[in-house]
Amino acid sequence: MYEVMVVDDEINILEGIATMVDWQSCGTCLASKAYNGQMAFDIIQQTPPDIIVTDIKMPGLNGIELIEKVHSYFPNIRFIVLSGYDEFTFAKTAMKCGVKHYLLKPSNEKKIEEAIQEVVADLDMNSENEAFIESIRTKLNKVIPKAKEQFLREFIINRKYNIKEWTYYQELFGLEKESGPFRLIGCVIDNDFEYEHLFTLKEIMNKQLADSQNILLSTIISERIVLLVENSEVEEVIEQVKIVKKEWKSLTEDSFTTAVSGKSDLANLHLLYQEILEGLTYRFYLGRGGIVTSEDIQNEDNRPKGFSFDHENLLLAIRSGNKKETAAYLEHFFEELKKTRLDIQVVRTHCLELFMSFIRQTRTEVMEEMFQYVHRFHTSSTLQDIETFIKQIAIEIAEVNYDAKRETQNQLVNQVIDYAKKHLEEESLSLSSIASDVFYMNSDYLGKLFKKETGQKFSTYLMEERMKTAITMIEQSEEVKMFEVAESVGFGNNPRYFSQVFKKHTGSTPTDYKKALYLN
Repeated sequence: MYEVMVVDDEINILEGIATMVDWQSCGTCLASKAYNGQMAFDIIQQTPPDIIVTDIKMPGLNGIELIEKVHSYFPNIRFIVLSGYDEFTFAKTAMKCGVKHYLLKPSNEKKIEEAIQEVVADLDMNSENEAFIESIRTKLNKVIPKAKEQFLREFIINRKYNIKEWTYYQELFGLEKESGPFRLIGCVIDNDFEYEHLFTLKEIMNKQLADSQNILLSTIISERIVLLVENSEVEEVIEQVKIVKKEWKSLTEDSFTTAVSGKSDLANLHLLYQEILEGLTYRFYLGRGGIVTSEDIQNEDNRPKGFSFDHENLLLAIRSGNKKETAAYLEHFFEELKKTRLDIQVVRTHCLELFMSFIRQTRTEVMEEMFQYVHRFHTSSTLQDIETFIKQIAIEIAEVNYDAKRETQNQLVNQVIDYAKKHLEEESLSLSSIASDVFYMNSDYLGKLFKKETGQKFSTYLMEERMKTAITMIEQSEEVKMFEVAESVGFGNNPRYFSQVFKKHTGSTPTDYKKALYLN
């Protein structure tokens, strides 16, 4: 509700306006009155109102002088000017200060109310615009870093961009300001681990390297920690990684393998990524806990040439229980593997790594059971045997995850419903706020899941639940006030809107519903 000040040296007019105008119906309240311009200015300095209704001719500080003075200190205050016919030229000065409403004396309360309502509507629109702009700004501040990370991730794993797209994204994310050259650092945890361990290790790496390196990207790609750093020397990177290894060992009694690429510009990030993928495969030869640089990688005859799969899409398909995508990925993988005609031991190694990556997508007890099949990769005489076995296990895990996902989704929707019931009184309650503040999920995904499980949108469910609760409150107590009911079901200080919604759902206003209930 907006606050209004009335200023007029004629007491009768001042009190008449104060008494006759229906301030509340205009969405305002009369906050103060002043009998001259100086008195008005003194009050404004202490408690500035939103709207000022003022006369022009007043002793001392007249209306125009008041407007000019106030406008210099409080440019957002709106004015409605009252004056006689012979003062119209005088009033033009007020228009230069943004005054849009000029009423000739005598002016009845209806004209004043109409002017106030127009100002209120203008203020409401400005507030909505400012809120919208601020919300967009806030969302952009949240989205840009994530979008930048996603862009670099996609580019690193060989996403193609033409020159126009590359230039656009460089400017959007400020990458053209980075001089380079750049280097990628990749890490994989050597033994079995919980997924949160990856995030912990990533944060430790960030903290240690941030003091000496400019980190442009820190992310996780297919269970690998990948850092993009600028202007780094390999010797310094190695020393920092060694410090992290000691800290990680003291925390987990575990080790991790690290690969450090050579240097290049941003346009060749996907080539640097291939370097660290190749470096990380050397864990099989070098043992756990090693640090492999681009200089360490030797050109061996049996090393895969032009064959690289990071299995991110497969792991996503298995985790989500998508059997069709799982089967399609594996079909493509084995087709490409067969074309390479690699050494048998190299093929077995590729298949074993694939197997180890996707069995981590199931429960611990199932994963432990799967370990007993590792010997198959050493004893199978044909690639077809290995292919059949891998496809069978992958599909089985996808099926288990699908069932678990369905159960989890149902539980999640029930949790959303429970939370909504407990927080009906919150005006700001929405699926978006629940998704971001309570479950830390994407609101679009949660909305689709809610509708899939319940058959209705969350907003529809929430309004129905609020109306059910309101009806219950009315039925349980004859003494309950309608504004109390409105507040209790999330309408805050807006009982009028509550009454409109209630009537839409029940066919009568809350008051009429209550009367009919207790008359019966």
